[in-house]
Amino acid sequence: MSYLRTSLLGFAITLAAGCGSEPLRRVDALTHTPAPLEQSASTARQALANAPICCDTIADFPFQPLPASFNGNVTLDASAPAYRFDSGKSFFRAFALPKDSKSFEIRLYSQAGKTVLAPSVMLLDSRLRPTRILDADDFTYAPASGLKGDSLDAQLRIDRTYLDNPGNEYYLVLYANGAQLDGQTALEHPAKAYARALGNEPPSLPDPVAQHSPTGVVKMVLIEDKVAGQQANTYVPSYSIGREMGNDLPSVPAPAVLPETQAYYRQGIDAALASKDLERALRLADEAARVGDASAKAYLLERIEIK
Repeated sequence: MSYLRTSLLGFAITLAAGCGSEPLRRVDALTHTPAPLEQSASTARQALANAPICCDTIADFPFQPLPASFNGNVTLDASAPAYRFDSGKSFFRAFALPKDSKSFEIRLYSQAGKTVLAPSVMLLDSRLRPTRILDADDFTYAPASGLKGDSLDAQLRIDRTYLDNPGNEYYLVLYANGAQLDGQTALEHPAKAYARALGNEPPSLPDPVAQHSPTGVVKMVLIEDKVAGQQANTYVPSYSIGREMGNDLPSVPAPAVLPETQAYYRQGIDAALASKDLERALRLADEAARVGDASAKAYLLERIEIK
């Protein structure tokens, strides 16, 4: 197991098992890995079954603000609130993302040991409407390396190109999909990793297994762009519903575009045309179409014909 390997090598563990009640804990470096919660999956499931439902709706969630430079550990355990999501009851942590920052990336590492939390991530816009859902299939197993233990990893990008866009994603909820609780994740045996590090043939040994659990420790790192307005290949517009991670959910329809969102793009197109910046007007029309404003391109053509 990765947590045994860490102790055998004498590496420092940044989060002790007895300190799991804190929802957030900062860590000093990207490579430092907390120990997973030392609790059996069955005990964790019983704790979840006994937990009261905290809120009537998502709007009642206790959203905790995150700074653009956040680098820390998020703990889901019996101290976390519980809610009945569409996928089932789950402990959760809810966060208010930076609103006035540059665009940024979020990296998530769900720590694995005897158990592992197979996370789900829900992103919401300014009116708390879901924009994207990342599920367990969007997280990739990464074997232990150096100070980093075994984990289920994912990354996503939050766009802040236009800070006053009401369709921006402003909230993130971390929870577990109830359908994943009976699953498990195979971890690479430490002896195999050691052999590969030495350039030797890995031994034929069975890999340990981490049972999926409703509790766990997830490291969260926010990495802000160095330059305002910087674009990246991983940029995904709002309402993509997780497609940036290969998770196509046709059963979840995109919300109808808000009138203020439509007005925002109309004003931007008019301003771009007024300054004779046709390229920017086209980009705005394309982005408006991606967030659900299907008539934006027709509006642009109409304005060009008028002129």
